[in-house]
Amino acid sequence: MESRDNSSGPIAGLRVAIKQTSTSPLTIASTVINDNEHTVTYLVYNSPLDTAAPSIGLLTITPSGASEPLALPKLQIQRQWPPGPESLVQLQPGASQTAEIVLKDFIASQLTGKASIVLKGRWDMVWNKQKDDITAEMMEQAQLQTEPDVFRGSFASERLEISTA
Repeated sequence: MESRDNSSGPIAGLRVAIKQTSTSPLTIASTVINDNEHTVTYLVYNSPLDTAAPSIGLLTITPSGASEPLALPKLQIQRQWPPGPESLVQLQPGASQTAEIVLKDFIASQLTGKASIVLKGRWDMVWNKQKDDITAEMMEQAQLQTEPDVFRGSFASERLEISTA
């Protein structure tokens, strides 16, 4: 059985919102809101709450007046596998979780004045389950082959206009 995409399941009910919280250091708060009528648990790796978002290609940053976004280096990060329980986020219906994403100096130094940011990527693993019901074996299975209980699909925030000063 193939892993389901966002056309069926919990991903359509996960909303992503971003806002600027600081200019020094330049910081974006990313929030995931569960609009589903049931609990959802997801892996934080490569998600909107991944604080490595600028380094792993989840942020598109376009300086004001520029026709193209910044060409940011994309790093490949080695992470613990299978992930520990701290790498799973459980959201009850209507609940939200926020992470602060700091734009490092090498990014901020390329921006003067204003810029627009979009946070987008793919959910790697989302379940219609409680966090305690997800085992390391389930995550291993989901990584190695398609797992019927795991959902995958894309996410994207609205475009956010930020100020560097």
